[in-house]
Amino acid sequence: MSKIKVANPVVELDGDEMTRIIWQLIKDKLIHPYLDIDLKYYDLGMEKRDETDDQITIDAANAIKQYGVGVKCATITPDEARVEEFGL
Repeated sequence: MSKIKVANPVVELDGDEMTRIIWQLIKDKLIHPYLDIDLKYYDLGMEKRDETDDQITIDAANAIKQYGVGVKCATITPDEARVEEFGL
């Protein structure tokens, strides 16, 4: 079976915790086997947002503006406990 060609790139916004695992499973089982697609990856996990002082979020938003579509996984909004837990 041939794959369906997706004409334009899709921005992929990875999230935190279990959403990373679920999104990878979706890509492995439902997207990559059937679609010829260019995914533009952005890691919006809490650690990466902290590491880049949220620049990754701005870059991802600009990519969505450029390509017109994105898929976003759930992310954590860190409270004091999460800041301490992850050493942010």
